[in-house]
Formats: sequence, C-alpha cells, structure tokens
Amino acid sequence: MNKPIRRNIALVAFSVVLLSGCTYKAGYNPSYISTAPTKLGIPGKALVVLEVGEEQRQFSESPKSFTGGGTTLELPIGEITKQIALKVFTAAFADGADFRNEADLTGGYKLIVKPRVSRLDYYYNQLKNLGFAITPQLEMELSVMMLGPDGSVIFEKTYNSGREDGDTYMISGSPAEKVNKLIHITLFKLMSSAATDVQAELQKNTSA
Repeated sequence: MNKPIRRNIALVAFSVVLLSGCTYKAGYNPSYISTAPTKLGIPGKALVVLEVGEEQRQFSESPKSFTGGGTTLELPIGEITKQIALKVFTAAFADGADFRNEADLTGGYKLIVKPRVSRLDYYYNQLKNLGFAITPQLEMELSVMMLGPDGSVIFEKTYNSGREDGDTYMISGSPAEKVNKLIHITLFKLMSSAATDVQAELQKNTSA
C-alpha cells in the first residue's frame, strides 16, 4: 500500500473517531447564509409567528448514517427558524416583518407567517466518497401556514428539500458545524421558496 493511500485511510479513521460518542452543540450563525434574501416588494408588512414552545424548540438527534451514529447534534431549531424567517420575509415585504409569539390581528399586517421545521434528518455519508472522505447530508421538511389579516388560512404548504449535500471533507474537528451550516442554507432555500409562492398567492387573490 503506497503512502498517499495509507495517509488517506489514517485521516478517515481519525475523522471517524471524532464522530464517535460525543454530543455537539450548535446555534444560529448568520454568516452561514451568504446569499442575500430576495426583495420581492410585496406591499405591506408581514408578521412571523412562532409560539413560545416552538420558538424554544430544541433539536437533539443522532445522524441516520452508520458513520457518526454514536454522536448527537443539539441545536435551537426554533430560534434558527425564527431568524431565517425574519431575514427572508423582512426582505420580501416592502415594509419588512415583525416577530411575535401569537398572531396579532389588529396590527394591520398583510400576512401572518407560521413556519415550522417538521422533519430534519442528517447523515455523515462516507460511502459516497469510497470511504476516503465524508459528505454531510440532510433531508428537511418545512411546513408553512400563511394567514390573512383576519386570521383565515390563505396558503399552507410543506416544502421538502430532498437529499442535500454539504461540503465534503477529509477530516474535521467540528463535523457538526458542517451539518449546522447545511441546515441554515437548506432552511433559507425552503423559506425563500415559501416567500415566492405567497407572493404569487397574494397577487392571485388581489386580481380575483
């Protein structure tokens, strides 16, 4: 066995050790979203609503892959959802967006947005790279309910990311942060799709 192959095997073996028997804590990191949210120019202001329990909801799960199966990732998924929803809908609406724990039907909001990450599975895929590197992956579902100013539901949809790949690495002292970054990027994409869909829905209702 030549030296490069032995070195690669040693690096992967060490990275697997790093992914054994640990709990990793992560949090919201705005720098993980490098793309500016789209300014859609929707008239009025939006209200993002997560009830207290949902805002404080914690994600604490092991990956669905064999690699890293003995580890646990803990992160404040409610807070991350809140911050990304505010980022997306503040840009989407001409007058920005506010946040509350309860729907406010007296504030003159054009739209009330209730987002929730309803599914989040992640993986450390080593087989994808023939065992010589690891690719973080995830599958996410984002459920979004949109209410009109009177509290009636005008739009409701669940967005599925499919299998998303993060940055492949040979070795990492912080593999959970690579997953956390991928969570931010994927959630931002799904939330942006929801904003675009609601723009079309509001335009349809206005012209009806």
